[in-house]
This record gives sequence, C-alpha cells and structure tokens, in this order.
Amino acid sequence: MERAHIDSIREAVRKAERAARAALDSCDVDDVDEVIASVEQELSRPNPNKNTLSTYLNSLARSLRSLPSAQGVCDQLDSAMRDAGVPTTSAR
Repeated sequence: MERAHIDSIREAVRKAERAARAALDSCDVDDVDEVIASVEQELSRPNPNKNTLSTYLNSLARSLRSLPSAQGVCDQLDSAMRDAGVPTTSAR
C-alpha cells in the first residue's frame, strides 16, 4: 500500500475519531477507540492487510453512519478506502 493511501486513511480516521467524540456517548467512544487502535496497529505494519483494514474501517464507518453530522467523515473514509483498494461496504 502506498504511503499516500496510508496517510489518507489516517486522516479520515482522525476525523472519524473527532466526530465520534462529539456525538457518541462514552461507551460507544470506547468501542470506537478500540477499532482505531486496531487500524493504527495494522497501518504501522510494513504491508498492511487490506482485508483486515476493511473489517476495522467498515466497522468504524457503521458506527458513524447514523449520525447526520458524520456523513462527510463517512464519505471521506469510504473514498480513502476505495483509493487504497480496501474493500468497502458503503451501504447507507
């Protein structure tokens, strides 16, 4: 995976984290934090596994899709995933 794709995913994840902290309760934020930690761990590998990233990133997107304030963040996350060749389930 190219460095630019990793950076794009990381930026989208940072925005998703901010959106979650602004709109979700603390229990849900804790769950989001766990997913983000797993994403960061995978992205730090020399060759991140796209299927593993797909699992975590799609979970993150599902956590935010119902929030009207996070639609732009979900779109950015989906776009970063598609650009990197990470399978996405962008159903709304």
